[in-house]
Amino acid sequence: MSAEPSGRRRILVVDDDERERVAAARALGEAGHTVDTAASKAEVVALLAKHDYDLVLSDLKMPELNGPAFYQVLKECCRGTTPRVIFSIERGYTPEYANFLMRLAAPVLMKPVPAADLCLAVGRLLPPRPAPPQAASTLAS
Repeated sequence: MSAEPSGRRRILVVDDDERERVAAARALGEAGHTVDTAASKAEVVALLAKHDYDLVLSDLKMPELNGPAFYQVLKECCRGTTPRVIFSIERGYTPEYANFLMRLAAPVLMKPVPAADLCLAVGRLLPPRPAPPQAASTLAS
C-alpha cells in the first residue's frame, strides 16, 4: 500500500478520454484520495515507477493499452504488490475481455461512471484505514 503521509489512499486513473479521466480524478479527489492520471502507456509506466498505488481505475479499451496489456504492464512495474484494479468501459466487451475479467475478478464500471458509483466501488475495494491509536494522556496529580 502507499505510504501517503496524510493517510490518504493513492489512486491512478488511466483513460485516453480526457473527459472521463478528469471527471474520475475530480470525484476521487473530492472523496479524499490522492489521484494521479495517465492517458498513455508511457505515462502509466513513469507513474508506476514513481509511486505505489492502492488502486488503479483503468479504461478497458484504450488504443495502445487494452485491459490485458495494461494488467501485464502493472504486474511488471509493481513487482511484489500489485494494486487492486477497477476497469471502466463505454460499451460491451468481447468474450476475450469477459474471460480476462473473470480470471482477474476485477470490477467493471460502465461509462460514463457517476461519481457516486465510482466512490462506492472504490470504497468496497479500499475500506477506510483504521484511525491511528490515540496517545494516552498523562495526568499530573
